[in-house]
Amino acid sequence: MNASTYEVKARQSATPVLALAIEPVPGLHVYEQPEELRGPGDDSTHPWRLGHHSGFAMAAFASQDDAVNAARQVAEFADWTRPADELRADPDFDLTGYYDRLMEQTRGLLIAR
Repeated sequence: MNASTYEVKARQSATPVLALAIEPVPGLHVYEQPEELRGPGDDSTHPWRLGHHSGFAMAAFASQDDAVNAARQVAEFADWTRPADELRADPDFDLTGYYDRLMEQTRGLLIAR
């Protein structure tokens, strides 16, 4: 997989930051949390992110491989290329199933929005 540059966002920063990311599933990006967005705690043990193309992180992982696996695990839950607001408003989006899959099939930490 080739890496491209994407904008990522974090709650602690209103300004988007550029990060090198791969797209293992259309609409989902995997990248290492940029140094300027890292905080104490989980960012040091789980620096890899699974994020939506809108720029928001969805889950944190200890390795890139774990984040890529997570993207593949949740690929079927939505058309991730859709805007984040559309996904949130879609009554057919199985948010509980998505959370359960991440918790049962991956070693990630959910990032709540």
